[in-house]
Amino acid sequence: MQSTGYPVLLLLTCVTLLGGEEIAGRSIHVSPTGDDDHDGSDATPLRTISKAAESAQPGDTVLVYPGVYRERVAPPRGGVEGRPITFRGTELGKVFVRGSNEWKPEWKKHQGGVFFARPNRELFDDDVYHDSANPFLVPLASTPYTRDGQPEFERYKTGDPNLAYTCGQVILNGRPLTQRPFLSEVEKHPKSWTFVPDENASETGTGHIYVHFGDATPSEQVVEISTRRRIFAPHTRGLGHIVVEGFVFEHCGNQYPTNFWSTPKWAQAGAIGFRGGHHWVFRRNVVRYVATVALDMGRSGGDNERKSDRVSGPHGANNSIVDNWFVDNGSAAIIGSGSLNMLIRGNVILRNNTLRFVGKKRYEHAGIKCHDVRHGLIERNYVADSPLSEGIWLDNQFPETRVTRNVVVGNGARGIFLEMSDYRFDRAFVDHNISLANRGAQFYVHDASGSTVLHNLFANSPKDAKYGQGCYIYQVNARTKTGYHSLYGNIFVQHKTMLDINYPSHRSGPQRLDHNVYDASKDERAFWINSASDRPSPWKPEDFFELVREEVGREGPEKRHGGSKVALTLDEWRAFWAKHGQTNDRASVTHRGMKVEYDRQTHELTLTLPFDPASVGSTPHRILDDDFFGRPVPQDGKARPGPFQDVRRGQNAYRIWNGQPLLAEGELPRAKPSK
Repeated sequence: MQSTGYPVLLLLTCVTLLGGEEIAGRSIHVSPTGDDDHDGSDATPLRTISKAAESAQPGDTVLVYPGVYRERVAPPRGGVEGRPITFRGTELGKVFVRGSNEWKPEWKKHQGGVFFARPNRELFDDDVYHDSANPFLVPLASTPYTRDGQPEFERYKTGDPNLAYTCGQVILNGRPLTQRPFLSEVEKHPKSWTFVPDENASETGTGHIYVHFGDATPSEQVVEISTRRRIFAPHTRGLGHIVVEGFVFEHCGNQYPTNFWSTPKWAQAGAIGFRGGHHWVFRRNVVRYVATVALDMGRSGGDNERKSDRVSGPHGANNSIVDNWFVDNGSAAIIGSGSLNMLIRGNVILRNNTLRFVGKKRYEHAGIKCHDVRHGLIERNYVADSPLSEGIWLDNQFPETRVTRNVVVGNGARGIFLEMSDYRFDRAFVDHNISLANRGAQFYVHDASGSTVLHNLFANSPKDAKYGQGCYIYQVNARTKTGYHSLYGNIFVQHKTMLDINYPSHRSGPQRLDHNVYDASKDERAFWINSASDRPSPWKPEDFFELVREEVGREGPEKRHGGSKVALTLDEWRAFWAKHGQTNDRASVTHRGMKVEYDRQTHELTLTLPFDPASVGSTPHRILDDDFFGRPVPQDGKARPGPFQDVRRGQNAYRIWNGQPLLAEGELPRAKPSK
């Protein structure tokens, strides 16, 4: 691996985290048949993980045996270098930690299949927050399901001021039911629920839950309700050297992190939270069916607890999230703000944002979303099928961070998204990724500068997508700038528009493009210049069209969107950039007949090329080391375009995912004893 400065540092950090020498301590055993008055030995285990955490010291391992544990685990201390405190589920897929309680009330019939009951306030014992311990009494900070409700009415005077959702969950026979904001809607929709608070709920701490059971008899069903706001998160901020592995974490009534940076009660607070910790290792766990965010990491992101101790240390540094499953969660899988030397590798991230947050102040959802990540490595993750959601999203600074060898498929918004930075060239790297069939652009940038995008495959934008760009770069407001991006050696297949890039002036800037392969004909106007170089746009659409046409010096450019976008052929595109002193895409080529097919069952990707890819050449770059499969990338200008260095003319078949198995909805990984 060639040195690029930060990857070597990160590699050394990860070796320490994942395979460094550790000094073993004692084992503390936890079992559903145990008792918290026991000593935690193999013969006399404890009953709760929390009790084991109270006594665990650096070097100790808490061994948790199969069963269901209903608690928020809040370790009071961390380990030290070489002696982490480890929490380990002994059989994968069989050790459940839940933020819910089974609920067996005396149901009363409302009408039809709708029944109601009143949970006791004593069920809600996770009482450390700025608002309520009862998630049913905590309104969601933004409205889900693409609706506008009370939060939006308060902010923008749009939507229904009486429409509000809560952070609570009702789980029927293992699956969360759909929350409805009004009882009248529940009456019409089986497998839905709503919460009606007491008139004096601030005093009683509860209300009534109405559930539409359809034709089922309530007393014969397994009903659970979320009774805790988090599942595994310390109260003390900044604890270090904690390992968590082998658990299934599910159900919890956490908040959507709207304006988390300015509103403590809406902090980034996942079901799992590192709480500003450092040297955490979170591996081979399942996080599913939580109300909103699965996991948060980083040093900031707000604090929704009334009282928090803080220990000194490298907050938010050297954390590792490896080989987990994040599936079927309400908003985001992994989010965080303020991370240094972060590793996210080998995770399966499927079907998140199930609550379909989208719209103003509903931006904190993605498979992976990182604010202010520095020296980060996001590598070999499978991020797919999240409705209305981004795949991988870096926001608000990301220097020396690398996004590499990920598979990002079929998400409801953009595949890979960069936002809000102000750098010159070569400050963040996006290389050897496969971004397919995401409904927005496969690679998307706004209000951000300084990325280098190398040897990716961007393909198969849906034919009915609004724009269907392979790459879209533009300015949406005046926060920062959008320019200084480099796109080298990428393959673009099946897009309405190959590239859509803003005019290089105002808050935009120069771009570097070369040795790319575009699925277009020589005369096809698949390359667009847009007028979003500042906010508001510096030009009226007709004036902008005339400006670009004059610079190209030909009659050929065509208007798009009234002239705010101008469509060019590859030759016109080259002439445009030459007018701005840049020799862009001189060695890039267009070829019709390229084809990408992907079999979701076998993970076989077929890439058909009607030309010899060795003839294209390449742009050498210091970041280039290995391709998608670990083959060396030549640095002599003879590397082949795209993520595979053995690609040839004709049909090429690759199995692009050999990591953790993809889980169907409701499925768990096969149980296997941990080492």
